[in-house]
Amino acid sequence: MKSTSLLFAGLAAITMALPQSAAAKYPDKPITFIVPFGAGSTYSALARKLGQRWEKELGVSVVVKPLPGSGGRRGAIRIYKSKPDGYTIGWTHYVSFLSDIYLRGKKPTIDIKKVEIIYQISRSQFYMFVARNSPYKTIDDLKKATSPLKFASTGIGAITWVQANAMGATVGFPVKFVLGYKKLADGALAVAKGDAVAGIGGAAHFRGVKDDVRPLMFFGPKRDKFYPDVVSAGELGYPKLTNLGAPRVITAPPGTPKDRLQVLRDATIRAVNDKEFTDWATKFGFYMNPQDPAGTWRGLDKQAEIFSELKPMVDKASKKK
Repeated sequence: MKSTSLLFAGLAAITMALPQSAAAKYPDKPITFIVPFGAGSTYSALARKLGQRWEKELGVSVVVKPLPGSGGRRGAIRIYKSKPDGYTIGWTHYVSFLSDIYLRGKKPTIDIKKVEIIYQISRSQFYMFVARNSPYKTIDDLKKATSPLKFASTGIGAITWVQANAMGATVGFPVKFVLGYKKLADGALAVAKGDAVAGIGGAAHFRGVKDDVRPLMFFGPKRDKFYPDVVSAGELGYPKLTNLGAPRVITAPPGTPKDRLQVLRDATIRAVNDKEFTDWATKFGFYMNPQDPAGTWRGLDKQAEIFSELKPMVDKASKKK
């Protein structure tokens, strides 16, 4: 018994003497990166590009897993409920949950305040567009609409739903929706084909049908480099519409160890500070807006305030009492 005790004591001493990296190396197996929209979405493209860098730096595979549904909520819920070990992460589409709380008066399925934020990389800036042969040529034409404009959207509460409602309420025209598209490029195609009257998305989303659609407004404070002839919400006098973009935030389940979050955060910071990565992202159509967790929450809180201010107008546009 005495010799057995000495053996265990010796093994424990050896284990404690091992370097920390050998005792608890992270990561040491593939990381799953959940994307809350369909394969081929801009979220998938950014996740794959980032994953390629992480594979080289961290030495493990990064598996990008599209999980579309419910305006981005399905993927976020999967992240939230996954094992908090740093091996399941992804984009949390906060806009859907903020719209549930502040625009729709609904309790979200998950507590977004408990989600572990790794890092925010960019913030979307979108256009409102119509088909090339549409009778609507300018924003003023929309005010003359006698029936609701059908917008293509990925789901109730998603960014396209929010911005279409906010735009209709602010500019002064009725809206309705054609829902269920898995990614914004699908919605853009629907507009080009005439299945919807209007759509909302970034230049990358309607790139495939750019000759068949016409952007009418850019949701930014000033005109965008991709379509410099298109008027901006800021210059039209609609400042609240310029702060509705969706942040692209990498998140992890609540309770994920802080040291593992930091490994991924540091790798992400190196990416957003690398010219090759940022040049690719900017050319693709992403609007870089790197933020740490505190900065991300400042932006989300500001967005929540704007949603609250817009709610009466959106309710009126949606004919809610």
